[in-house]
Amino acid sequence: MSTVLSHEAVGARSARGPGVFSDAVAAELIKVRSLRSTYGFLAGGVVAMLAGGLILFLLVQSYDAATAADQANYETADPTVVTMPFVTFFVGAIGAMVMTSEFTSGSVGPALLAVPQRRVLLGAKAAVAGLVGGVAGLVFSLMAFADARLMLGDRPAPLNPWPEWMDAIPTVLSAAVIVLVTCLVGLGLGAVMRSTAAALTTLGGLVLVSPIFAHFLPTTWQLRFGSILLPNLTPQLAGGDHPWLLSQGGAIGVAAAYVLLALGAGAISFGRRDAS
Repeated sequence: MSTVLSHEAVGARSARGPGVFSDAVAAELIKVRSLRSTYGFLAGGVVAMLAGGLILFLLVQSYDAATAADQANYETADPTVVTMPFVTFFVGAIGAMVMTSEFTSGSVGPALLAVPQRRVLLGAKAAVAGLVGGVAGLVFSLMAFADARLMLGDRPAPLNPWPEWMDAIPTVLSAAVIVLVTCLVGLGLGAVMRSTAAALTTLGGLVLVSPIFAHFLPTTWQLRFGSILLPNLTPQLAGGDHPWLLSQGGAIGVAAAYVLLALGAGAISFGRRDAS
């Protein structure tokens, strides 16, 4: 009901004109705040954070009990590997729900009556999805890395990849960017598929399943395929030491390609198909 009312408010002010985009964005913000699924997915992100913190705690305990020779072979305790992929999925799911919830509830019809220009409506949804993804991504990323840094303390590499707090900043920002990108990708998938289940299944495949599948490929293809996967873009955007193939510029290009392809396909589908 709140979704319909918010879009009716947009139509009451203006169906056309320079203010229609800002009105549509305001209506979409109201809708996101009113959806129970928004808070459910954010809660999922919190659970992922807690689970990642527990895994990191157990890893640190195991590290402290290991011999010096074994400690030298430990993997890096980087939240982008364990925690952030799940956070990315849950926040990206909000982007998908920004679109699919209207098809599920049937409120897409009133939305299009209020904002007949479908590209304007999709642009407003993209602006809100990007805002949610950027803010939530930054908050979750800061929390994940602060938790990791506190538990790692002064333990050395390879377990601790950040000798100083400031060393983690590029990775924190890069992780937030990937959450934002995934939220926009989720929106595009929702516009194409119009089904919450289908969009979330596809998003889960991109963010959670594909990196696991990549590990079973031969080394050369593992690196080639793994380097373009969304979760693996974070260390490549941040630069520094990582096993992947892309430069920072290449990682930016791949991230941009995800957004352009998803939103482009979403715009074509949303513009050409009926509202049912």
